[in-house]
Amino acid sequence: MWSLLSQAQFFTILSPTAKLLLARLFLFLSVLALSAARAESGGDGSSYQLGRGLAVGDTGIRFGGYASVEAGAPSPGPWEFSVSDLSLFTTWTDHAHWRFFSETEVGEALTAGGNQGLSTRNAHFELERLYIDRLFDDLFSLRFGKFLTPVGRWNLLHASPLTWTTTRPVATYDLFSKHATGLMLHGGFPVLDRRMDYAFYADLTEELDPYRSADPFNNALGSHWLYSAADNLELGLSYVNYQLHDDPSHRFNLVGVEGAWFYRRFEFNTEWVYRNGGLQGLYQGFVQGVAPLVSHWYAIGRYEYFDQVQQPAGQLGVFGLAFRPVPPLVWKVEYRIGTHNEISAPDGLYGSFAVLF
Repeated sequence: MWSLLSQAQFFTILSPTAKLLLARLFLFLSVLALSAARAESGGDGSSYQLGRGLAVGDTGIRFGGYASVEAGAPSPGPWEFSVSDLSLFTTWTDHAHWRFFSETEVGEALTAGGNQGLSTRNAHFELERLYIDRLFDDLFSLRFGKFLTPVGRWNLLHASPLTWTTTRPVATYDLFSKHATGLMLHGGFPVLDRRMDYAFYADLTEELDPYRSADPFNNALGSHWLYSAADNLELGLSYVNYQLHDDPSHRFNLVGVEGAWFYRRFEFNTEWVYRNGGLQGLYQGFVQGVAPLVSHWYAIGRYEYFDQVQQPAGQLGVFGLAFRPVPPLVWKVEYRIGTHNEISAPDGLYGSFAVLF
């Protein structure tokens, strides 16, 4: 746990340059938060709204993005700090049949920890998404490029300003690749007066992905279905058949179910996946609840279960608080504790700040 003593040690070991960088960073974040509040209230007189990006005239081009800063004190292990994501969204549309989207990111731009001072040596470039859509109608669109694998809700809405906790549930990344590169057929149609969204996709090539993600697919075929059963209730189903680049000796089948329910400021989310095809079948999943407290404060609780290949099944409890003064900006702090979780998701105190531009 990041105790008061270790916090003092943290500031003691920093060099004067690192302290100056941190001071500038927190000054920037403070100014950003104040600007966010003004922009959200329309008090700055501009047309820009935080979280909606910046349009370039009538060109159809829009820039946006997000930034996040994280700190953690896992147990056992040294404390860690990072400017974890500096992400830029670029979109373009002709307002008719074509739509382009890219997400480029500098990860771990600035890091520090119990074993190192403030440094940029872990900084790396990531191509999170790069695709173009051909829009035929509401029922039928064709996507080509690199996109997020549509398994569950969390992987599609993974950006830190859109989530309630600093840590991510194990089930949302451990058994499949978070990205796919190839073709996707997607759209939506009415079912019982409600909307059904679908996607069929194929991971076909690595040529478009020079900055390959961790644990990428070798190839994959999958589908995702999401039904809006009510204005505040969504139910989903996923399936993907795939081979991993780092484990070409096995071919896997993964089935996932998901649900999301909203009532005023309350939220409930759950995702579960089952994978077979390797040495053993593996179940993983989580349930998470969010409840409003006073003003812009929220309480978050999450339970996770995850089978592991070489360890007994792990279980986790996450208890957190979030302060969201405006929708695109959030401060989070949480404590995570569990059993058989030392490798996948160690106990500890974690916190972050994130803003959507």
